[in-house]
Amino acid sequence: MTLSELLGGTTGGVFRFRAHGTVPPNVAARAPLHLERMATRKARDKLAFLAAIAAPLDFPDRVGQNWDAVYDCFTALADRMAAGLVIVFDDLSGFARSEPDEFSAAVDMLRDAADAWAERGKRLIALMGLDNPLLAPDVPEISLSPTP
Repeated sequence: MTLSELLGGTTGGVFRFRAHGTVPPNVAARAPLHLERMATRKARDKLAFLAAIAAPLDFPDRVGQNWDAVYDCFTALADRMAAGLVIVFDDLSGFARSEPDEFSAAVDMLRDAADAWAERGKRLIALMGLDNPLLAPDVPEISLSPTP
């Protein structure tokens, strides 16, 4: 699947792309979705990941250190978005390598949040940059290239 196909569709979810690829800056212009880019390249653990996403997403200062609290913040965020949200995590490879269980929990939380958004008729699309598909083999990969 390409990024264009994903944005032109009606579903949300969690997807991965090659970390060295570049998500176009106007990606959200293709759909009525808000775009947030997360500077997660240096995140190597859960706390660094949470710190990287808290401010851009306007989460409370102390998001909490458990995934349930982060999930609650994501579901509350749906109320502030008209149609949906595209979140681009520039590179989560370091986090996936250093804390694979916490990274997996983050993926599961994002999937659950995307499902909760869908129940509200909204789309949450999480695009995770990874330098190796084996870091998240169960997460579908999208191509950033336009459809030929």
